[in-house]
Amino acid sequence: MISGMAVWGGAGWLLDRWLDTRVFVPVGIILGMAAAIYLVVKRYGGLPPTPGAPEKSTTPGGRRSRPRTQKGQR
Repeated sequence: MISGMAVWGGAGWLLDRWLDTRVFVPVGIILGMAAAIYLVVKRYGGLPPTPGAPEKSTTPGGRRSRPRTQKGQR
């Protein structure tokens, strides 16, 4: 997360020096922190499922599985 803040903060610093402003360094730091948190959540996912909770009926692709029927029925 520190590298995201450093990279985007540095990009903001360069932009501030080029445009002679003082707004892009804090924006870059916040943007870098948000991007780093997003990437960590995307990589490691959310919380694990609660033990004893009913399992969802979905396939690995995320679609709901068809209900099982007896042979010959639709």
